[in-house]
Amino acid sequence: MKEEVTYKLDRIASIWNHFIWEYDFCKRKIKFRPEVRTNYFGDILGYFQDTFDIIFNDKKSESHSDRFSNQISLLQSIYVQQDFIEELLIIFKTRIEKGDLKRDLNYSINRDIRNELVGHPIRKYKGEFISSCLFSYNGGKDKVVYLRYHKDNNYKFESMEFPISEIIQRHKDFLDKYFDEILNKLKLILLDFSREIENIESLIDKKSFDEILAISKVFYESIFEYDFVYDKESLLKIYAKKNEHRRYQNLIDKFYYDLKSSLKENKEYATELFEPRKEFKKTNVGIPTFDIEFVEATKIDSTEKERPVTYHYELGKIATKRNPMDFDFFGGCLKRKCADNELVLNELEHMESNMYNDIEYFSAYRLICTELKEE
Repeated sequence: MKEEVTYKLDRIASIWNHFIWEYDFCKRKIKFRPEVRTNYFGDILGYFQDTFDIIFNDKKSESHSDRFSNQISLLQSIYVQQDFIEELLIIFKTRIEKGDLKRDLNYSINRDIRNELVGHPIRKYKGEFISSCLFSYNGGKDKVVYLRYHKDNNYKFESMEFPISEIIQRHKDFLDKYFDEILNKLKLILLDFSREIENIESLIDKKSFDEILAISKVFYESIFEYDFVYDKESLLKIYAKKNEHRRYQNLIDKFYYDLKSSLKENKEYATELFEPRKEFKKTNVGIPTFDIEFVEATKIDSTEKERPVTYHYELGKIATKRNPMDFDFFGGCLKRKCADNELVLNELEHMESNMYNDIEYFSAYRLICTELKEE
């Protein structure tokens, strides 16, 4: 029961993190208010996860006080999640309002139980006694039972009984329904965004570099966070120098590659998020058998295969640490490994001469990565 609703909430969180939060195009499709610009939405998701454990995990009650505590926690957690759902429906502009929720029995029945027993156990209006609701000591562990005295019944004693399984099922149905409403809205947003991605893809080889940057700035701004010098100003300066040296053309080529790859990946991910959930069936598989052959130690070839030379560690160090001493050490290691590669040696020298010039430093760095196939 818990698995299905947590799966849907995870889909909502994934779309938020990868699309809504990243792209203004998607933000404009929802009610992106000032509080939503903070970690407000993330806090709601975290609170949801915490209260799922209270609602869907069966807790044993060893005493009356344990049972009251568990049942109050259950009802209050359901109440909180109902309020969160109402807030999410507003944020995602689903056009579903509180009045619509009140007409949903899966919402109203559970909310009334909570309000009577936990929210307002004693109700008065202008000094007149309206009702009183008290936990019953005679209720079973599988029911919420309370005693009610209400004005509408001439204050006659009533025993109100609600199976816990039905309370939880109602809430699960409530969550399913409105998570689906939210996901349907998000699907429309991602369909629009995917169409925008396709539009950018169709323009990449037709528009000028400056125009591609302008389009990306409006519709696909995350690309400017992919690398150290992917801000618009730096890219335009690098593009202007693309005929001066291979390092500049290489970085422009890498930008185009990253842009195309990212567009493709995001379009595929947007589709994948709404594909039918895969079910994995358990199969009875026997324990695999292994044929073990014992070989005499004297027959084992002691010659070890030579390990391939790698450059990833040194490149990682000079990419993130531009301290001259660090560069001397790690750049020196790279020079020794690439003693016969004139391009790498020249670009390392260029980096060292432009330690604090981002454009020159990282253009040279990226050309080394391309040369050593360490992208």
